[in-house]
Amino acid sequence: MISSLLLAVFLVFPAVAAEPPQAPPPDPYQAALEQLQSKDPMTRRQGADRLGQLRRPEAAEALIKTLKDENPFVRAMAADALGSLRARSAVGPLGEVLASDKEVSVRQSAATALAYIADPAAVPALVSALENDSAAGVRYAAVRTLGVLRANSAVPGLVKALQSPDAGLRRAAASALGLIQSRESVAGLEGALSDEEAGVRYEAARALGAVGDSAAGPALQKALKDPEVGVRMQAAQALARLGDASGLPEALAALRGGDAGGRQQAAGVLGLAGDVRTALPALDRAFAAEKDPATKNAIDFARIQLKARHGIKEPAPQAAPAKPAAKPAPRGPKR
Repeated sequence: MISSLLLAVFLVFPAVAAEPPQAPPPDPYQAALEQLQSKDPMTRRQGADRLGQLRRPEAAEALIKTLKDENPFVRAMAADALGSLRARSAVGPLGEVLASDKEVSVRQSAATALAYIADPAAVPALVSALENDSAAGVRYAAVRTLGVLRANSAVPGLVKALQSPDAGLRRAAASALGLIQSRESVAGLEGALSDEEAGVRYEAARALGAVGDSAAGPALQKALKDPEVGVRMQAAQALARLGDASGLPEALAALRGGDAGGRQQAAGVLGLAGDVRTALPALDRAFAAEKDPATKNAIDFARIQLKARHGIKEPAPQAAPAKPAAKPAPRGPKR
C-alpha cells in the first residue's frame, strides 16, 4: 500500500534535478591581462585599452612591457593607457619610446601620455622630441605637454620654435609659452606679434598678457593696429592686464563691429579696464542691440564686471505696489 502511494507521488511530482552551481563572472582585470597575451594584435590592443579604463595602478607593469609589443597599434594603446593611469613609473619607458620608436603614432601617444602623468622628469625627453623629431604631430604633442607641465627649462626651445617654418608649431609654441608665463619668453613673443600668420600673432598677444611683463607694452600697443580684430582685442586685453587703457578705443570700435567673436572679446576688454563714463553706456547700448545669445551673455557679464570694479551696486528690485483692499459689497435693505 505504502509503495503504491510513493509511486503515485513520484509520478505526480517527478524529482527535480539539482541545477549545477553557476561559475562566478570573470574578473575584468584578469581578463584584460589575459588579452595582452593573445596572438591576435587586436585582442592585445583591446586588453590594453581595458586596463586603462579600469584605472588599476597595478596594471602599469604589464602595460610598460606592452610598450615593446611588435604591433604599433598595441604599443600606442599601451601608452594611452599608461597616461590614463597617471603611472609615474612609466615616465622613463615612455621617454624611451618618444626617443626611439619608429612609428609616429606611438611617439605621439607617448608625448600625450606624459601630459596626463604630469611628471617634470619627462621634460628632457620632451624637449629632445621638440628639437629633433622629424614628425610634426610628435613635435606638436611635445610642445603641448611642455606647456601643461609649465616647464621653465623648455622656454629656450619653445622660443626657438617661434622661428619654425611650420606655422602650426609656431602657434603651439606661443600658446605653451603663455601657460609657462616666463619673462624670458617676452622678447620672442614680441617678435611673434609680427608673424605672417594671424593665429600666431593672436597666441603671442594672449601669451604676453598671461606673462604680465610691462616691458611688452610698446609691442602690444603696436599690435592694436593689426589687421585682424582678434589680434587687436588680444593686444587690448593684454594691455588692460598691465593697467594700460590704450586699447579701449579699439575695444569700443570692435563692440560696434560686425564680427560676433570680436564683439565678445571687446566686451571682455571693457569689463576688465573700461570706465563708467564711456564704457558702461557703450555696453548698455550693445546689450540692448545684440541679437546673438552668446555675445549678449558676454556683454552682460562685462557690465557686471565693470560695475563690480567701480563699486556700483545694482538697485534692489522694487516691490510691486499693494493692491487696494476690495470694498465690501453694499448691504441690502433690512427687512
